Amino acid sequence: MPLFDYRCGCGARFERLQPSWRSADPDCPACGDTVHRLPGSVALTGSARPPAGPDEAPTSWEGTGRGDREYVAAWRRTLENRQRLAEKYPELSTKRDAIAAHEGRFERAPLTYRELAGRAATSGDATRGAAEAARARRPGAANAGTSGGDA
Repeated sequence: MPLFDYRCGCGARFERLQPSWRSADPDCPACGDTVHRLPGSVALTGSARPPAGPDEAPTSWEGTGRGDREYVAAWRRTLENRQRLAEKYPELSTKRDAIAAHEGRFERAPLTYRELAGRAATSGDATRGAAEAARARRPGAANAGTSGGDA
């Protein structure tokens, strides 16, 4: 049964459930006069969220339910939906850099190839650049600087 809004000339407003949209309008409950049906109002509730992005996806073997095929397939579909949406709305795209190392010292702050290339640019040695990045991630590394006898 549809719910309709009504207004009377006396100023009274009310709602009434009617059997159908073709039903006759009721009389005003306040004065008994003829009422006018008001246009229906729109109720906007809830919210819209884009699908989860790469930052929310699992990043480990355990995080994927130890490689559960259905779970991984569901995440893949979610990420593909997010990618299609990001093509339409660039503000949803996530900038991703390739990761060179993500274990040990780099577990909480992965070493990207961009950072590795920047650190290796001065010496020309990627191994030395990775060691530099690992030292920078040690607790208290802000005071450590790059003075060291590593050669």
